[in-house]
Amino acid sequence: MFPPIDLALLAALARRAGAEAQVADYPALGASWERYLADLREFKPDAVLFNVTTATIEADLAAARSAKEWNPGVWTIARGELFERGGEDLFERRPQLDIALYGDVEENFERLVRGESPASLNAIVYRDAATGRARRNPGRAVAMDLDGLPLPARELLDNSLYRSPETGNPLTVIVANRGCPARCVFCPAGAISDHKLRLRSPDSIVEELRQCIERFGIREFLFHGDTFTMNKRWLLELCDKIARAGLAADKAAGAVAAIRWGCNSRVDTMDRERADALRRAGCWVVAFGVESGDQEMLDRMKKGTRVEDAELAVAACREAGLATHAFYIIGLPWETRETLVRTEVFARKLDTDFFDFNIAYPLPGTELYDIAMAEGLTDAKLMAQGSYARAGLRTRTLSADYLTRWRRRALLKMYARPGYIARTLARAWRTGTLRHYLRAAFGRLRGLLAR
Repeated sequence: MFPPIDLALLAALARRAGAEAQVADYPALGASWERYLADLREFKPDAVLFNVTTATIEADLAAARSAKEWNPGVWTIARGELFERGGEDLFERRPQLDIALYGDVEENFERLVRGESPASLNAIVYRDAATGRARRNPGRAVAMDLDGLPLPARELLDNSLYRSPETGNPLTVIVANRGCPARCVFCPAGAISDHKLRLRSPDSIVEELRQCIERFGIREFLFHGDTFTMNKRWLLELCDKIARAGLAADKAAGAVAAIRWGCNSRVDTMDRERADALRRAGCWVVAFGVESGDQEMLDRMKKGTRVEDAELAVAACREAGLATHAFYIIGLPWETRETLVRTEVFARKLDTDFFDFNIAYPLPGTELYDIAMAEGLTDAKLMAQGSYARAGLRTRTLSADYLTRWRRRALLKMYARPGYIARTLARAWRTGTLRHYLRAAFGRLRGLLAR
C-alpha cells in the first residue's frame, strides 16, 4: 500500500485556503463504515472529497451517500479520470453527488474551498443549484507550476501504515513530475495530467526529502511517475543535489540520514550515465513499463519504444548495480496466443529482479476505452469484475477468462524458476530482508493459487 499523497496535498491546499482538514485512509486502516460515520460526526465537515475509480465506484459513492444521510447540506466532491469524458449521467442517477473534479484538481479544489462558485471553474462537473441537473464546464485543469504547490500534509496521515514490502521500513511517495508526452492507448496519464512533461525544481524535492527524514522518520521513497528519467539534465541535477546534501551516504559510513528509493522509467530514457547517477543518489531499483515482447504489439499500443530498448535499459541498470522491475501489459484488442508467447519468452530472457503481468483495463479517457466500446470487447459485467489481475475486456481473438488464466499460469511459471528463486533468496539473505521476502512470496503465491 502507498500513502494517499494526493489527498495529503489537497489537505495542505485546504489549509492554505483557511480551512481545517483531515485525511483518512479507511482501506489501509481496515476500518468499518461505522468508523467513517463516527469521523463525520466528530469532525463535522462542510465538504467531503473522495477518490473515485471505475473498479471501486460503488463503495466510493456509498461514502458520498453516507455523508449526505449524515448531513444533507454537506458538499460531496468526487475526483477521478472517469469524469474526464462523462459523468453527467452518473449525477442523474446518484443524487448524493454534488461536484466532480478531473485532471490536475488542485487549483479548482483550492478555489472551491475559498468560496468560489463551481460555475466559475473549468474542468468540473457539478449539480446546478436551481435545477438539480448536472452541468459540465469543459476545459483543462493542469498545474503548470508544481513548485507553487505546498508539500503534502503528511502529519495528517498515519505514516506507520505504509511500509516497504522489502524491508518493512516506513515508505512514502514523492511526486517529482507530472505529465507524459507519450500517448499509450491504455494509459490515462495524458488525460489526467496533460501530455507535457512538467518538473519540480530539484531544490524543492530535496526539501521534501529532508522534511520526511527530520519530521516523520521516513527514509524510503518511491518517486512516482513513469517519466521520472525522461529529462536527463534535470535527473542528473536532482541526483547530484541529493548526493551533495548527504542524503545518499552509506549507512555503514556513519550517515544518519541515508535514504533508499526506487523510481519508474521508460526503457528509452535509460542509459549508463543516468543509471550511475541514480545509484549514487540512493536509488536501488528502477521499474520499467516494458509492456510486451512483441514489436507489433508495442506499435499498436503506441508505446513508442523498441523491444531492444528494454534489453539496453535493463543492462545499463545491472551494470550500475541497480535492481530492475519489469511491468508487462496483456489483453489489448490485438493480443493473440502468439503475442502472449513472445511476451513470456521475452520476460524470461530479460530476467528482471521483479516483474508483473497486468491485464489491460479500459479506463475512461483512454483510447483503449473507446476501442473496447466501439468493438464490443467489454460490457458492464466484465468491467465491474475487472482489475489488473482479472480481465475486464476480451481481445479480438481471446476471451477474458483466457487472459485471466494465462496471467496466473505465466506468473506461477516465472516465479518457479530455480535460478530466479536462488538469486532472490541470496539477495534477501545478503541484505537482511529474508523474512520480508518470504512473507511477500507466500502472500503472492496464496493470491495466485486462490484465483
